[in-house]
Amino acid sequence: MTLGLSAHSYAADLMDIYQQALENDTIFKNAYDTYMANAEAIPQARSALLPQVNLSGKAGRNVLHLNDGVFTVSDQYYNSTMWQLTASQELFNYKYWAQVRQAKAYVKAAQATFNDAAQDLILRTAKAYFDVLYAQDTLDFAEAKKRANKRQYDQAQQRFQVGLDAITSVYEAKAAYDQSIATVIASQNNKENQYENLRKLTNHVYEALAPLRDSKIPLIKPEPNNVDKWVDTGLKQNYKLFAAKYNLEVSRENMKALSAGNWPTIALQGTKTQTHNQVNAHNNNPLLPENQTQANIALALNFPVFQGGLVLSQTRQAKHQFQASSEQVEQVYRNVLVNSRIAFNTITDGISKVKADRQTIISQKNSLESTEAQFEVGTRTMVDVVNAQQRLFEAQQQLANDQYNLINSVLTLKYLAGTLNVNDLELINSWLATTRVNGYTAVASKATK
Repeated sequence: MTLGLSAHSYAADLMDIYQQALENDTIFKNAYDTYMANAEAIPQARSALLPQVNLSGKAGRNVLHLNDGVFTVSDQYYNSTMWQLTASQELFNYKYWAQVRQAKAYVKAAQATFNDAAQDLILRTAKAYFDVLYAQDTLDFAEAKKRANKRQYDQAQQRFQVGLDAITSVYEAKAAYDQSIATVIASQNNKENQYENLRKLTNHVYEALAPLRDSKIPLIKPEPNNVDKWVDTGLKQNYKLFAAKYNLEVSRENMKALSAGNWPTIALQGTKTQTHNQVNAHNNNPLLPENQTQANIALALNFPVFQGGLVLSQTRQAKHQFQASSEQVEQVYRNVLVNSRIAFNTITDGISKVKADRQTIISQKNSLESTEAQFEVGTRTMVDVVNAQQRLFEAQQQLANDQYNLINSVLTLKYLAGTLNVNDLELINSWLATTRVNGYTAVASKATK
């Protein structure tokens, strides 16, 4: 292997994809904007407990009827303007206080949801990346199989022409070669589709991605290597569980706020009104002062005794919503508990599978070489060679699939535990066959002769 530094050998690695996903993934950006919007719930709820000030004014044309008790003496027309300043301060309103506590829990739930979205982006980035690599591996295996089948087809024709094999060997080799052509076409289409899926994540087009170095990954066991500790961590730190618990608190405070809908409230209210009348010689009247100012301050009590059953209905509704939120907490709790165990067991089994896959490939290579040698001396048929070759390619493809699944399982376990971060991606990125050159990622490629 040599390091290719031509323009065509530059490829994106996992960290490149992640950085572009951070900037362009619509799901993550939506989660961020949603969180920022939800964060405004606290100042909005708190505003009801702060002083309320309102300034209003009006201007109009007025008529003043003057009479002597029986007949109208005169009508006086005049213009007037009025300004009114009102201010109020809640002294006791349990509903508003409950809504502030509800808003605080709501924002905490929104933050936990956003943190979960940030971890989910890491998961989705890794999955999309390794889906592309697996599609590329599948294509490579299909093309290798096609070349091998073509070589066997040519050999079968040559042996038939010199009388060493029957025509059936030619037919069998031709059928295997035709099938491999179809497999290559399907694999090529799947590879393009996986690149398109990656494009949805980053809004970028890629010519190539950095593959695993030597097509291998280190087989690292979870640390700590104890499933119960991972479960305990997840039940304490999983962000989906955090969000569900805070949403339960939102429902609890909402129930309190609605049940207080018919509680009395006390507020301090003040009003100042300034009126200016346009007085002239025609309407100069002691009953019509030119300027008038009125001010008052009061302690206001409001007691909504009965509202047609609205408060009772809303309270019953809130109780059911609280119960639904409680069930949601239980559901997420069970998901974290069970899925953490599944992910841990998948990693343990995955390590064993990868080890077995690697040994299987060695065995299948030896089997293929033995079958080809026996075919040369006439003790095996072309079908035997094709079948041995097929088993080798299947073993190689299974290894690739199991390795990528193992990587995703490791990330999933950390996601469920609430500990997944960029450092985990950087570690996996170090397993790729990449070298940074002037800000680009150069891919280790096969030396050309």
